[in-house]
Amino acid sequence: MSSLSPWLMSEETGEPFRHCIHCRLPLAEVDAPWLVTKDYRQGECMLEYAICQPCRNEVVDGFSEESKEAVRNFLEHEIDWAARVAEFMMMHSVEQRLEHCISCRSPRNTAGGFVLSAQFDSDGHLIEGPLPVMLCDQCSARLVSTLPDSHREVWQGFLTSHFEGPPDDDDGGYLGIF
Repeated sequence: MSSLSPWLMSEETGEPFRHCIHCRLPLAEVDAPWLVTKDYRQGECMLEYAICQPCRNEVVDGFSEESKEAVRNFLEHEIDWAARVAEFMMMHSVEQRLEHCISCRSPRNTAGGFVLSAQFDSDGHLIEGPLPVMLCDQCSARLVSTLPDSHREVWQGFLTSHFEGPPDDDDGGYLGIF
């Protein structure tokens, strides 16, 4: 695992994520990439998980086309990917990507909350592409506000089936699987 480990290791165990939250298979045994997502509020990690690509696809398939289109629109229109890629190329370390929101460029240390996402290959090595990224709480809220209720129902079902008593969030805040 890269030196991103302080951010992308489990806060609960202090170790790398070992199992997919959905299928519970050991990530080392899944012949597919996996995604790690961590959601912080006021400096505390409120939600974290790793999900293998096949399970992520299964969950995302439950989202409506309207939801998928809203996410695509956000990613295409709210993030200047050309500018971000140019910045990524100038950075000395991949950790620097997590210092600012990928969308609005707000510093992480001024955000009330933020989501970190990173992707790992089947051998557990960080994949450097569009991820890893940090999205601040304000940009997360903007994205969530564009999603239909059906999306929130699928996401809430995912949270309910995998977490004991996650905090209720009136805005549907936890982004997770994107």
